[in-house]
Amino acid sequence: MSTNEPKYNIICLSNQLWDFPFWTNKKHVMSRLAGMGHKVLFIDPPINIGFVFLRQLYRKYWSFWRIIKQTKPDKLGVLIYSPLNLVPFSKITTFLHILRIRILSKYFFDDNNKTILWVYHVQIQNLKSYLKSLKYDVLVYDCVDNYSAFPKQGKIASVYTNDVEGQEKLLSESADIVFASAPGLVEKLRKYNQNVFFAPNVGDYEKFKNSKKNKFNLPNDLKDIPRPVVAFTGAHDEYKFDAELFNKLASDHPNYSFVLIGPMALQDKEGSMEKIGINNLKNVYFLGARPFSIIQDYFAGFDVYIIPYKLNDYTVGGCFPIKFHDALAAGLPTVVTDLPSYAPFESVCYISKNYDDFSNNVKRALEEDSPIKVKQRQDIAKVNSWDNKVADMIKVLGNFVRAEKK
Repeated sequence: MSTNEPKYNIICLSNQLWDFPFWTNKKHVMSRLAGMGHKVLFIDPPINIGFVFLRQLYRKYWSFWRIIKQTKPDKLGVLIYSPLNLVPFSKITTFLHILRIRILSKYFFDDNNKTILWVYHVQIQNLKSYLKSLKYDVLVYDCVDNYSAFPKQGKIASVYTNDVEGQEKLLSESADIVFASAPGLVEKLRKYNQNVFFAPNVGDYEKFKNSKKNKFNLPNDLKDIPRPVVAFTGAHDEYKFDAELFNKLASDHPNYSFVLIGPMALQDKEGSMEKIGINNLKNVYFLGARPFSIIQDYFAGFDVYIIPYKLNDYTVGGCFPIKFHDALAAGLPTVVTDLPSYAPFESVCYISKNYDDFSNNVKRALEEDSPIKVKQRQDIAKVNSWDNKVADMIKVLGNFVRAEKK
């Protein structure tokens, strides 16, 4: 990455926790920005003192001092602020969070740098107050989901606004720069702001490119599962994971092993075959969530990677799973449902029009795999990397800042 670009102070309003078991696009982008020398203050979504907080305590995410300070430095160079809602009044907690962000900014940021407010969390309560009360030079809206089609969030819904569409309109119209990760999001947001840039989701090429070299040193819970292995990693929430399709695949191919790795993310809890809606099939193995730090070791034991997502307003309107390019980086034949985001990559994946097509493509993917195809997939993944994406985003930001000076 170029070191000639100016350095920025960045306040990131995230809608996913820094400590989420799988790395989200927010963590990928912000960790790389910190690695480039930018000062990143990462704001976790506000947390009620209740179910989610107790679960985080159980997972040992919070030390005593983190509870007191509500902050922690990360080894990647990011300062994380995790706001706790101590009282049941959103305007009061918003005021307290904004005050804390301003205090942290004052001592953490470099006064010589311009400050960027980089917003993912369009669902946060009282977003208008954050936009009005925080001090910044440039406002960025980084849209990576079709939030208006997002389902209600169960026990943590009380920390989200009921006016997602109104807040997204406000944020889009106010932003100096809008990034959108899927074609449907670009089309949607250009109704509010012409300064929208397509910034598709990508993969962690460096992390996954050598996965296959570990094929003789697999994790203990994977190494004895019969091959071939057809796998999915990630959240198994019902609004996007198609359990009916997955059941069909496992039933159609009884001689293949189907492996699932990941949590029930929206409910912030561990999944089970019963909760996910998977039938009691002998060739299905649910391994639960695994740390992102070792997930590449599991990819080494996969023969086919699948993303069996439903086709609905949420997925078709703005979904581009980052796991797609991770699988290509590992060289895996990848079978997907017919989302618009995959269209540019039809030469290196198997796009399925319906359930039968998906099932047939799993078989084709195994039969057609070859070293040439592995290289083609990895060549695409190498270009579509987080390093390249972040470099492009910083270039857009730099062009805007330079234009403002003129």
